[in-house]
Amino acid sequence: MELEEEVIVTTTAITDDTSTNNKECPSSQSQLDSVKELLDEVEEQIEAVRNQAEQLVEEKEDIQTTLDMLTSQDQLQHLNEVDREEVKVMVDRLNSRLSALQVNINTARSTSQQESLHSVNKAIDTLIFQIQTDTVKAQLMCSQYLSATGADINHPADIKFEQHLLGCTAEDQKCVKKRLLGLLDHIKVLASDNIQEETAD
Repeated sequence: MELEEEVIVTTTAITDDTSTNNKECPSSQSQLDSVKELLDEVEEQIEAVRNQAEQLVEEKEDIQTTLDMLTSQDQLQHLNEVDREEVKVMVDRLNSRLSALQVNINTARSTSQQESLHSVNKAIDTLIFQIQTDTVKAQLMCSQYLSATGADINHPADIKFEQHLLGCTAEDQKCVKKRLLGLLDHIKVLASDNIQEETAD
């Protein structure tokens, strides 16, 4: 019985020491929790700023696309030479102002991802040129590209474009999809305008 009593006393002493140590932890844990909470808030703020920057980049690209299309033959063919020159001067001035706006978002990419993104952007540049010359073919091409991004569109995908796109980062894939959706909207507007002009003639 005496041995059992000693064990009980010893156990109680250990429990008391642990309790004492625990009293010191809450303060440190509370500070850590506060720091983590603050860091979480900072991360949310950074993500919000990044989203805003991405939105600005998309808006800039949309404006650039509009300016490019305004100088297309389809848009200028009904103007006389003097008016066409005036429009071109205005477009050049706006292009200069737009080029002065720089919004840089750095995304970590491997060499292969950079090459894939370059190929994707090259394909989109070809699409934009096609918009300026033939809206029907441009809409077909844009639909093929969009299908490759997984967009809800009933059209076969462009396999080569899809391969390049899959080699890009997830963030780049998302941006490409948004850009193509904006281009498709522009194409539909142009196509509608052309139909109205043909009907009027």
